[in-house]
Amino acid sequence: MRELLKSKARRIELAMALLLFIVEGMLYLTFRSTELNMFRLYEHAGPWVESLRSWGDSFDLPEWVRFSLPDGLWLLSYLLLVDAIWNGFNKVSALWYLIIPGVAFGSELAQLFWGFTGTYDKMDLVCYGAAVVITLLVIALKNFIRKHFYYNDETTD
Repeated sequence: MRELLKSKARRIELAMALLLFIVEGMLYLTFRSTELNMFRLYEHAGPWVESLRSWGDSFDLPEWVRFSLPDGLWLLSYLLLVDAIWNGFNKVSALWYLIIPGVAFGSELAQLFWGFTGTYDKMDLVCYGAAVVITLLVIALKNFIRKHFYYNDETTD
């Protein structure tokens, strides 16, 4: 874990991943149906979840923000975490980079074509795609900085 936290780029990625995960979780808690299994975890959390949900009732957010954005943020959080751990794409890390996005895209397409459980939503695919594109941009930016500014990710503190 110490090596993971050693570089500035990795610390920034870890912080971004954590922040996105928190934002995604707050969107779920505030705006999603309490019929979701995740709400069983919060039944004993006290009144703060209900207060959060009551506060959220005052917002009129577009459906894609309520239903698709949290999934895209979760995927982006995961991909940034993977990049921070593996520090780039290689043969070994490829599985970790591809497995969850593959499941995300695959499950959405399975809902469309084969009637899998859930509701197909093209905005889910858009948000998943945006998460992948943003991750690729972050990786490209890190590589550009390393190459053009002689940034040594492993030794800089």
